[in-house]
Formats: sequence, structure tokens, C-alpha cells
Amino acid sequence: MRYLLFLFLLSVVCSSCETDFELEAPWQDIPIVYGFLSRQDTAHYIRVEKAFLEPGGDATQIAQIPDSIYYNEDVVVELERINSGQRFSLNRVDGNLEGYPREEGPFTTSPNILYKIKASTINLREGEPIQLRINRGGDLPIVTAETTVLADLIIRENNPVSPINMAYDRNVTFVFNAGDAAQLFDVRLRIRYRERNANEPSTDKELIWVLEDQLERSSSEGRVSVTVMGEQFYRFIGGSLEANPALSRDFIALDVLLTAGGQEMVDFIKVSEANTGITSSQLVPTFTNISEGRGIFTSRSVALRPNLSLTGLSIDSLRNGIYTKDLNF
Repeated sequence: MRYLLFLFLLSVVCSSCETDFELEAPWQDIPIVYGFLSRQDTAHYIRVEKAFLEPGGDATQIAQIPDSIYYNEDVVVELERINSGQRFSLNRVDGNLEGYPREEGPFTTSPNILYKIKASTINLREGEPIQLRINRGGDLPIVTAETTVLADLIIRENNPVSPINMAYDRNVTFVFNAGDAAQLFDVRLRIRYRERNANEPSTDKELIWVLEDQLERSSSEGRVSVTVMGEQFYRFIGGSLEANPALSRDFIALDVLLTAGGQEMVDFIKVSEANTGITSSQLVPTFTNISEGRGIFTSRSVALRPNLSLTGLSIDSLRNGIYTKDLNF
């Protein structure tokens, strides 16, 4: 829930309000759904809301009324194992009390209604299809969406070998294994360093270098890789830190951060980019894989390879190289 990839709910709601609803249209129950399932999470949360505008209403005022955007306690939210038909009910909770406060914005921040199930209760299995089911009661149809649970990612320990030789003219390749359902990847390096000022205590800081943020799978092979040249590493650091004679810095380590998304994420990005460019109408279509309403229900997987070090020659390049020599490493 904290990582990733993607602030979809607000964009879905806003684009819906701007392009799809007549301000004075008859009232409709329009579910808005946001959910990412990950085997690495200790609990799974689904956001289920509704979007509408009453005739003559003020959207900014209505958005601040909890009853206008949240369903009542009679709504039933479930996850179903499609292969067996086994269903699991989610509990209605306040995200503010769960450690997931809602960001400030056009919608009320308290309460912050989410639907929760502990990971140990459902025990998601790699590669299994899962269906989300939302029963709003009455004659309204069941809201459904499906995704495939992504397998755990494996970052290879020997690609690259640590300490990393980050020579200016050397290609460094990061390799990982991913299951068939993983289709989109976000690959980042977290560069950790310590910063000291003569008059202040030292502080541990970090830079995030995005190697790939929309790497789409190109084949059915389990091996996926990202290659960078050493010079890019120093150029990134040199462009990210301020040269300050009063500061001295020490390199600590590199962490490889990897996130994978399912086919739904690929579809989301393709739809979002389908009508952009100099000749487009700029009316970007809204992606949804929810049967009734708008939103996204998908799966993700995350992996971390921490504490990679640099060779002595690489540390020397960090201290004396053309891009970083003024940063006092």
C-alpha cells in the first residue's frame, strides 16, 4: 500500500467527474475501486467508494461528506478463489487507525474507509486467479474484477556481483526472475550516503535513481534485466547533490528496489497514453477493469536486494570523477 507505483483513485475520480458525468444527470450509484494484492503484504486493503453529483449540488461540498463517498456498513466486499469458489469477507476499517491516513485533497480525510483482510487469513498463492466481489445490496448488480496473483520476484545475487565495479565505461546489468503474470517492472537504485556538517551531527540520506519505471516484458522468459553504464551513475549523483564546501559525504551502500505489476497495469498505461501527442484531442480515456463503475484491481510484487557496495576504484571515481569531485565524498 505504501510503495508504488501509482495514485490511481484520484485520477479515476477526477477524470470521471470531468469527462463522463453530466452535472445535472439523475443520481447514479457509481462504484470507484482501488486495490493491489501483494504476497509481500501482511494485510490486504481495498478502497471502495462511490462517485455521484446530486442535481444542483456543489461537488466540493459533497466530497467532504463521508456518506456521499462511502457506502454504508451493509455493503459486502469479498475476495474469491476462482478455481475453488472459496470466498473471504473483508472487514470495514478506518485507514487512519490502520496507519494509512488519506492524503489531503478534495475528499474528506476522516474517516478513511477501507476494506481489510489479513494476509494470513487468505494466504494468497502464486499464479492463482482472484476475483473481487462487491455486493451493494438491493437490485444493484454485483461489482466484480479479476487479477492473477504475482509470484515472488527473485533478484539474482550475482548479477551484478557486490562490490560493484561501476567504471565509467563499464555496463552494469541487474538481473531478476519473475513469474509469467508479471508484465510491467519498476527498477530503482537507492543510493545511501552520510552527510556531515562541522557544526551539526551527521545525517544518513538517500537518493532514488529510477532505472526503469515502465519496463514492459518483451518475452515469456523468466529472466528480466536492466543495464546501465557506470558513467550514468556518477552523472546522476552529480546532478542530484549540491556542491557545498561546508559538507562532507560518505558513501554507505546501494539497494536494488524492484516492483512488478500485472497485465492490468500494462493496460492502464496503454489506455492512458492512447490519445496523447500533438495531434490528439487530449481527452484521455479512463481505464477500468471493474465490471460496474471505475477503478483498478490488480496484483503486484516487490523485492529488495540491500547493501551492495562499490569497489575501491569506484569509490575513487565518486571522490575524484568529473561529475562528483566537488561533492566532497
